[in-house]
Amino acid sequence: MKDSILEKFFIGYISFAILGMLIITYWSTNITYNHLVETTASQLYSYATVASKNIADDCNYSLSDITDFEPYVEDFNKILNSEVWILGSDFNLKYSSDGSDLTSDSSKSIIISNFNPADYQNGGHYQISNMYNIFKTDMLHVVHPIKSGSSSPYGYMLVHVSTASIKSSSYTITKIFYLTYFIILLLSLIIFFNFVWFIYAPLKDIRTAAMQYAQGNFDFDPIKIYSDDEIGDVANSLNYMASQLRDSNEYQQKFISNISHDFRSPLTSIKGYIEAIMDGTIPPEMQNKYLGIVLSEANRLEHLTNGLRDLNVWSNKGPELILEDFDVLELIHSSIETLEGMSSKKNIKLTIVNEAKKTTVNADKGKIEQVIYNLIDNAIKFSFNDSEIIIRLYNNRGKLFCVVKDNGIGISHDNINKIWQRFYKTDSSRGMDKTGSGIGLSIVKEIISAHNETIDVISTEGVGTEFIFSLSLAKK
Repeated sequence: MKDSILEKFFIGYISFAILGMLIITYWSTNITYNHLVETTASQLYSYATVASKNIADDCNYSLSDITDFEPYVEDFNKILNSEVWILGSDFNLKYSSDGSDLTSDSSKSIIISNFNPADYQNGGHYQISNMYNIFKTDMLHVVHPIKSGSSSPYGYMLVHVSTASIKSSSYTITKIFYLTYFIILLLSLIIFFNFVWFIYAPLKDIRTAAMQYAQGNFDFDPIKIYSDDEIGDVANSLNYMASQLRDSNEYQQKFISNISHDFRSPLTSIKGYIEAIMDGTIPPEMQNKYLGIVLSEANRLEHLTNGLRDLNVWSNKGPELILEDFDVLELIHSSIETLEGMSSKKNIKLTIVNEAKKTTVNADKGKIEQVIYNLIDNAIKFSFNDSEIIIRLYNNRGKLFCVVKDNGIGISHDNINKIWQRFYKTDSSRGMDKTGSGIGLSIVKEIISAHNETIDVISTEGVGTEFIFSLSLAKK
């Protein structure tokens, strides 16, 4: 089973939560604790500096001149909740803020005699230790010399603060970090649910529809995503693709049906007449007539296959054009003469309206003649009896425009964009076009497009149709 995007996103979210927790636990806790140590030591040292200066100013090069150190450190001790010692130059304890008389205890006196001020010269004048095993737990110790100017120290002020209180403050701050982090995690769930609702769910629908389309089920319900974003664009594109494939599938079925019909009809006629001639059903004196029909049907098949061949070649690289200057009006007259017999059977009048000052164009004469012939032939087939077909020419913006307008059955709005498809015939046209192959307009479109020109159609069902195409005027 393939991994789900939702599973991957969820794993990423959980990984983010765990990593954040680890960072807060190990990194933030240590940073907070170290920062508090630095801040407390700096504050203690600042107070010790002031107190040491005051003591130095009041004594005469010896701490023995001062009998009571309490006033110097009383406020300092209350504010910082610390323990203050004052040592003489020989490291004997002169004063302890907690009232202990360490001088009476020779073992402790020896331990203090191990005190080395040089240990506190680097690293911010402080250390964390149990002070030579004097304290049961680690303490923060800050040392400041008592001296005047550049003279040798008269003694040393030592300030001790329990690291337990610093750790307690660190834990309090860390708890705030934890609380803030959990709030961020809860807020980040908004991102998670937005991902589920606005990305994962639509992608799941798109995936389901795509799999259905891949299996050829183009009738599957369209994707109902209406967001105006990239996912909405993908959904709309997929819906459009499915619609086009569905239409293409229908067109392919109609294409096969139409081409089968267009080949079968003349073949049936040819086979029937030849069998009738061979078995004597058609007498010898009538055979020439029916052989003429057979020849006409054979010519129809040849015309159909030639059209198919041309379209197949043109679909790859377009029609090969041989450009020359010629008069379009002459081609129109020639086509009308050719189709006069067909139009007279329906009593249709073919009228030329020439509003153009210049009718000479630069194009492929043979192919443009094919365009004009197909459009007039089409107009005759789908015009009502006793009607009129108008072929109008006019100039505009350096081009010649040719209009072929009939009065006939017209084309419905739903079918008007499909008339350029090969073998496409509307249901209403089938009764009026018994001999057409359904590729005439496809050929017309290919030829005009190859000339980099346009052809448009305007039609009203039950009223008539108007084709308009343009050609570049000759420069001469």
